[in-house]
Amino acid sequence: MDSISMKKLLGQAVASSLGHEFASTYTEWIRASEATPVTGLETFPVRYFVNGVTQAYDIFFYEHKGRRFRTLQGEYPYVRLSVPDWAHVESDELRPNDALVMSVPFYADGSVPRGYRALLDRCSELGVPVMIDAAYFGTSFGTRFDYTHPAIEMLSFSLSKTFAVHSFRIGILFSKRELSYLEEIQMQARYYNRVGASVGLALMRQFPADFMPSSYRDAHRRVCAELDVIPSRCVMLANLHDDDRRFDALLEDSRFEKPALPPGVRRRICVSGYLRHSGSPLRRLARRLLGKSG
Repeated sequence: MDSISMKKLLGQAVASSLGHEFASTYTEWIRASEATPVTGLETFPVRYFVNGVTQAYDIFFYEHKGRRFRTLQGEYPYVRLSVPDWAHVESDELRPNDALVMSVPFYADGSVPRGYRALLDRCSELGVPVMIDAAYFGTSFGTRFDYTHPAIEMLSFSLSKTFAVHSFRIGILFSKRELSYLEEIQMQARYYNRVGASVGLALMRQFPADFMPSSYRDAHRRVCAELDVIPSRCVMLANLHDDDRRFDALLEDSRFEKPALPPGVRRRICVSGYLRHSGSPLRRLARRLLGKSG
């Protein structure tokens, strides 16, 4: 990031080809992943820049206003914070007037959600539109992500977690149909976050999609062993044993309801801040935070 000249970046950002270049580069960057091979991008012919996956949520909410929005337990809480009519999938059966948002890689562990295919099949039967949140792509490993299902209407990725550039708001939305307001604003007026797009291009050209998992997978495994937590399929995340109460005080947040997780889904913690520590420094950190001996 220090090597990026803002003056040069702003000069390049006015180029009329920037949006197409960003979308093309991002698509090929995803397709080149070997840590988490992806299939199905070709089923989304329309692509837009978005200010992170969070803006894609807002677009999906707008497109399907009047529906009840559904989300899995253990998901990103943005759905329940943003729309008045929502429910967890586990709490009630799907209905024809629903719309589903699901994270794949899953928000709790970077893997594929339990019952993924069956849930999408049910959405197809009922005509329930689906948006997939793939924000953790670029930090996950050891699984495949299939986005070919016809129930999926939108699919969104972000560089926020991969490169810790959340303040630049760099994301992409794959859609199966054109969205007239984005066509006019982005494609005709070129009115979008061109600084974010330029930074994203510079990062993707320098670092492949597998850079983070390949660089930090061993450290992730070591940190999880030293903290005595369960490694996930995301280098940023670990899961807790059901009886592990050491993190309770750290995880409490009065802004959010206490999550009720379904069978097979564990509480998660973020370990990305510890990946550069090892041996005695990590043990001292663990003792200070958690009272862990050893």
